[in-house]
Amino acid sequence: MGKDKFENEDLIQYSFPKDIWFHVDDLSSAHVYLRLEGLDDIDKVPVDLLSEMCQLTKANSIEGSKKKEVAIVYTFAENLLKESDMQVGAVSFKDFKAKRYVKAVHKDKEVLNPLKKSKREEFPDLQALYNDKMKDLIKAEQREKTFAKIKEKEQEAEAKKKIKEAKMAKEIKEKEMQEFFEKVEEEKVQNTDDNENLLDDFW
Repeated sequence: MGKDKFENEDLIQYSFPKDIWFHVDDLSSAHVYLRLEGLDDIDKVPVDLLSEMCQLTKANSIEGSKKKEVAIVYTFAENLLKESDMQVGAVSFKDFKAKRYVKAVHKDKEVLNPLKKSKREEFPDLQALYNDKMKDLIKAEQREKTFAKIKEKEQEAEAKKKIKEAKMAKEIKEKEMQEFFEKVEEEKVQNTDDNENLLDDFW
């Protein structure tokens, strides 16, 4: 979570693609991020955790904390759009349909107070963490591409094998048919010769 718009700017720049960004809708507020390893579906955030994130976001909005209720908007960080002409800490969205909302969020002390007590302040090197994450993602993508190429080659080899087997089966069948017709012709010739011999014997 950023303390001010300048920290928010750093968080925007160095957030992981699947970090989930929270903000009080239509009001000034801190940018609150949720990082869950392995979460690729934003609709699968656990309900209790979503409630905690909403309470933190509301509490860290000067305007929002004073209001009886607010709406919280959240989306994956990869959906945030930051352009050069925007103010410090300001963002838009690449896909507005990818946003999610929690409506009518009221202050809930039972949820908020334990979070305040467990608060821990850290100052990580966001850029270093981001660079490491991007390296991991690139490696994973390269592995996927390698596996995809291997699978493609296996499929091509299997297809060639089937074509070869089908061709061989066709050739065998054609050979068997040819041998069959040759045998029939031989039998016809043999029968003709036998008949002629019988006639010769008769006369």
